[in-house]
Amino acid sequence: MSVATGTQERFAFEPGAVRVIRLPRPMLAAGAGRLVKDAGSNAKAAGQKMLQTARRLGIDLSLMWATVDQAGAPGEPRQVCLAVVGSGRTATMFVSMGSPEGRPGSRGPAVADAERHERVLTITQACRYLGEPTAEAPRGVRLAQALLEPGEGEALMAFLGAGFSRLGDLKYLRLTLAEGEAGAPELRLPGGVTVRTAESLGPERAREALAAALERTYIGTLDCPELSGLREVSDVLESHHAVGRHDPALWWLVFRDGRPEGCMLLSAVPEQGSTELVYLGLGPELRGKGLARALLSYGLGRCSAGEPLVVTCAVDARNEPALRLYTSMGFVPFGERIPVVRALP
Repeated sequence: MSVATGTQERFAFEPGAVRVIRLPRPMLAAGAGRLVKDAGSNAKAAGQKMLQTARRLGIDLSLMWATVDQAGAPGEPRQVCLAVVGSGRTATMFVSMGSPEGRPGSRGPAVADAERHERVLTITQACRYLGEPTAEAPRGVRLAQALLEPGEGEALMAFLGAGFSRLGDLKYLRLTLAEGEAGAPELRLPGGVTVRTAESLGPERAREALAAALERTYIGTLDCPELSGLREVSDVLESHHAVGRHDPALWWLVFRDGRPEGCMLLSAVPEQGSTELVYLGLGPELRGKGLARALLSYGLGRCSAGEPLVVTCAVDARNEPALRLYTSMGFVPFGERIPVVRALP
């Protein structure tokens, strides 16, 4: 049962009764401590450290919701959800796991179910807020997402209960090239196909061509096809721009008979000492011709310039052609995530 009360909502369920609030500033450290894995009895110290790190990195932790006891003034946060608004009208969500310190009977099935329900409530309340234009997101958020580790079954259940959908699992791959190993091979293209950098096209024309190219690559895609149509292409482009250090000389547009038909986007990520393959996609008429391999080989050669190079990428585990390509070129797996998404009105 829920009863609207201004900017909050009151929820009553067994066992216990809670309400969901957006945490005020004095409670942010306690809420952050609930989000730190394995914090245990050091949750408060972990929360303070998380706040300090967030300030240093320019991350806003004010979009944090929590369940608290129904009666009286808010006590310690029970279950917590944090939304971090990013580029392209997207928010990444984080949710607490397990029971607050000292809560008795936390391993019983009834309490575990109640805690899961509390997580659902915090996620749902966050999504309701994010969909509307606010000072934090002037145009509103259009896509909420979370990237969960394989062992985070409780969090997955909570997100699904809050209306999120599970996509294909993501595999993270890495390629390490020694100095001079990549080289700069000649780019051999099929007839009628040309490749231009975004730099050579200029900002306005490049943006228009990229938008058209992305639309073409989404047709019949095997890489998280469920995402198609959830966001405007302009928002997707904004998200791609925000990855690492954008360099238009490392963004390539593929044209077929003068029409945009694909793209390959690479961005340096200096803080990680690597380069990310942000996106590589081709339209239906250019697939299966070996062009993706030729483009990637050429791009790696241009990135390395004789220097050691580490390249990372993420790919849908269901996208077997892409996995075969990357594996054959020396990419090796180093991580997995379970992506869940929810479109916001």
